Amino acid sequence: MTAYKDSISKFGLFIWMIKCQIGIALLSLPSVIQRSADGDSWISVLIAGCIIQLLLLVYWKLYTRFPHLILSEMTVKLFGRIAGKAVNVLSAILYVTIAGYASTLYIRLIKTWLLPLTPAPVILTLILATVVYLAMQSVRAIERFLVITSMLFIVIILFSLMAFTHEVDLSRIMPVGTAGAANIWTGSEKTFLSMLGFEVILYLFARVTSRKSNLLPTISAANLFVTLFYTYFVLLCLIGFSPKALELVREPVLFLFKGISLQLLDRLDLIFLSIWIFAMTTVFVGYLYMAGSSLSGGPKSYKRTVGIGGAVIFGIGYGLNSVERIELITVWIEKVYLGYIIGLPSFMLLVSLLFKKRLAEGTT
Repeated sequence: MTAYKDSISKFGLFIWMIKCQIGIALLSLPSVIQRSADGDSWISVLIAGCIIQLLLLVYWKLYTRFPHLILSEMTVKLFGRIAGKAVNVLSAILYVTIAGYASTLYIRLIKTWLLPLTPAPVILTLILATVVYLAMQSVRAIERFLVITSMLFIVIILFSLMAFTHEVDLSRIMPVGTAGAANIWTGSEKTFLSMLGFEVILYLFARVTSRKSNLLPTISAANLFVTLFYTYFVLLCLIGFSPKALELVREPVLFLFKGISLQLLDRLDLIFLSIWIFAMTTVFVGYLYMAGSSLSGGPKSYKRTVGIGGAVIFGIGYGLNSVERIELITVWIEKVYLGYIIGLPSFMLLVSLLFKKRLAEGTT
């Protein structure tokens, strides 16, 4: 079966969601939000998880209005063929732009920690060749790959437990709430951006073969897993590093593993990063899948769109890699995409409720 018409299980939906959310942002997140929320950064992560849960309820309600359609089909149904297609094109552009921006961070990380002498285009080509090939497969095949690589989470958590063999200071997160509500909220906004990827469910709901009424607990469980996973590593870095050290360290999670040395294993940071490459790669697969599903009208056009999307991601990644100050570009990309994943589904749900009778009849 093709990726366009294939189906997945409830467990597959769970895995897709967590694998698309957990990526490169985790490595720097403790340092980023600590600058705002200080020792209360872990609270910011929990708040971000709650916000995502509210957004998931909007996604779920929208899905119940169109139980047999993916997002790109809903837009055509709601806005008409021309306007709906225009929205889908914009969606695809945003997906590949976000993936292109993420690839820049990906390449810089690999060059800093693993392959400093390897040209960025070579690394990017190898990564995207794998990603495009995987994204062209059926969603069932992608699901199997994601399930297998998700087992690495267990290894990563076991590695992280070794950090407790070093000196930790619980006073760095005490007393709770000293950062202030405003700073904690600022930290939650930054965390929210680091947990993007859950929007992939808008393209997967209709693919699930299990009973649809059970999908809300499934996506809620996935969000809970991601939230607790991020909270755990943020807490680990907060008690393992001093506030001053967290401000100076760009990827505190990697430095956390760098300080661990075993009799048979050394440089756990490099071992961790080698494993984490799989997690970061699957994020690109998710965005390519969404871009392909937004524009394709069938299996052949889906694969063609994925191939073109991979080429565009390469161009964006290569171009941004030569820009020294990408922070300004980052702000605009994040704001536009944030408005998209919140605004579009919410607006579509509002429209569907306003025209309840006609749309309900049109989807039966």
